[in-house]
Amino acid sequence: MYADSTATPARAPALPARLPVAAALIWLGALLASAAPWFGDLDPAALMAAFWTFDANYYPSVLAHYSWAPRVAIAILIGFGLGLAGAVTQQILGNPLASPTTLGVEAGGQFGVTLATLFFPGLLAFSPDLVAVAGGLLAIGLVIALTWRLGFSPVSVILAGLVITFFLGAVNMAFLLLKGEWLGNLFIWGAGSLVQNNWQPFMDLWPRVLVLGALMIALMRPLQILQLGQSSASSLGARVGMIRLLALLLVVLMSATVVSRVGVVAFVGLAAPVLARLLGARTLVARLAWSSVLGAGLLLLADTLAHWASTWGNGSLVPTGTATALIGGPIILLALQNVKNTHHMPGQGDGPAGFLPARRSTLVIGGVLASCLLLTMAISMAWSPGLEGWNWTAPSQWGEAWVWRGPRLLAAVLAGVALGLAGTLIQRMTGNPMASPEMLGISGGAAVVMVITVLIGADIGRAGQIGAATAGAAGALALLLLLARKHRFAGNQLLLGGLALYVFMDAGLRLVMASGGTVASRLLNWMYGSTWLISESEALGLMALILLIATLLVLIIRPLTLLPLGETSASALGLPVPRARLALLLLAALLTGAATVVIGPLSFVGLIAPHLARVLGQQTVGRQLLVAALAGGLLLGVADYVARTVIYPNQLPAGLLAALVGGLYFLWGLSRHGRA
Repeated sequence: MYADSTATPARAPALPARLPVAAALIWLGALLASAAPWFGDLDPAALMAAFWTFDANYYPSVLAHYSWAPRVAIAILIGFGLGLAGAVTQQILGNPLASPTTLGVEAGGQFGVTLATLFFPGLLAFSPDLVAVAGGLLAIGLVIALTWRLGFSPVSVILAGLVITFFLGAVNMAFLLLKGEWLGNLFIWGAGSLVQNNWQPFMDLWPRVLVLGALMIALMRPLQILQLGQSSASSLGARVGMIRLLALLLVVLMSATVVSRVGVVAFVGLAAPVLARLLGARTLVARLAWSSVLGAGLLLLADTLAHWASTWGNGSLVPTGTATALIGGPIILLALQNVKNTHHMPGQGDGPAGFLPARRSTLVIGGVLASCLLLTMAISMAWSPGLEGWNWTAPSQWGEAWVWRGPRLLAAVLAGVALGLAGTLIQRMTGNPMASPEMLGISGGAAVVMVITVLIGADIGRAGQIGAATAGAAGALALLLLLARKHRFAGNQLLLGGLALYVFMDAGLRLVMASGGTVASRLLNWMYGSTWLISESEALGLMALILLIATLLVLIIRPLTLLPLGETSASALGLPVPRARLALLLLAALLTGAATVVIGPLSFVGLIAPHLARVLGQQTVGRQLLVAALAGGLLLGVADYVARTVIYPNQLPAGLLAALVGGLYFLWGLSRHGRA
């Protein structure tokens, strides 16, 4: 007798009941919430009929047909397209946190529209999609170029996309500050709004979304083969590179088309696939289908919440992009618990024998940096442009010039010192040389609190602002450490958690940009590091605070030296690890909060200064702290001087200029690691 050789057909994983139930609840809640304000004027049947007809003699029916119905329709259409694009992106890269948002596509699309508005307005008249697609291709091309040597590891891709988003956002903001009269409405649009007053935008958009969606679905079989791995897929005859390139092109076309029409709402492209995966969608077909369904429901829900918030806020606009970001942030935090990364972090070697520059004398290096810092301060005080061109201010007149140039220069230098110290603390504490207050979201936590403080109209003074920003920074870092405990404080969890905090900061920033007015202008200037409103008392107060913290740092040199050895070894050597981590947490938060109040949250000095100290041969904790502090002060001192003079009589925020330089430095470092 022979055993029955008939193979039992493999069955697809059963679909958990919670997935369709959750999707149905999201859709039902979104539709009811969206329709609820109309039930007093129209019955449900008439409201549904508003999608195709209206009663010309009854104003609520006309309004529902031309305002409510197209808004609901375009939210569903765009949510469907972005959910599908996000699922395809995650499948291409094998990365559960990849999306058009985290790859910088939406920032690139907005960058393209900004450039076209300023320099090539004829292109916008020809097609707004063209310039948005070109910007999206630029962004995703940079991500691919930076990370393909690293095997598209999840953390590397997210980091590259996030920094490109930072960088392009800083460039966009520089244009806004310089050409605000041309671009003000563009950035209000960029916050993302689905407000409609006719059906024409929907009629223009639906053929493109459906065609691009159909092309993505046509790639389903090649995308399934990619799950076998690059080698296996290639052995089966699949052209892996061509499949990835074509699929990414479709993702860029879908995302950029949406961005060019309604602004930045692309966090749905991250939230929907992540939520589908968390709810149990295991196969590619299920992920694509349910990501599209959930994306449509989530965007409709977010748009309804934004509409309600606008109504509650006395009619002031709350962008849909803000609501989608606030929904996307918690979903990222949920997804972090299941992310595993087998690749090393950029900047981390395979073992302890990594890049160790030759040791150099701290006295010599510190002396050179201190001399450069003093020279920068002297030049900043003495040589500046004026009404009659560049002129030299004699030292005897520096007392008069100090009122205009001194406080901002001193505050910028002190903020650089604080960020250099904070960056060194964080890198030593986490054992991750790519960590910094900006990349971990600590500056973002401080910024979120500052945004909330300004929006509610609280006048708490500079001391209160520093205290509030410190609380926000400490809360952000504490949350990240809490989330990362499950993974033993792995650097990837900390950095991806920082991405979630950036989501919330970005949502607040877009909300302020859309609100307009003097409050928005003041807060935007602060967000990008304007120093020209710093008073002498504020600068001297910051100096006293930094000096106090610097004296306390002498006490934490031993804990910072022992913590990288691991919790067991550090405890065996007599270090109370929990208390040491708490003390370091508070010091890093206080330094970050004080600097963020002055220079804004996106300077990258906290990343660059510790690296420079290490490159200059300072390996031990105390020496690295000293040199990083001097390097940070020098970087922001130079940035403040250049920002004040390079486009005189206009000015750039020093933090914005530092962010541009720092973003380029980070991208260069990532590409250098890839070549290594």
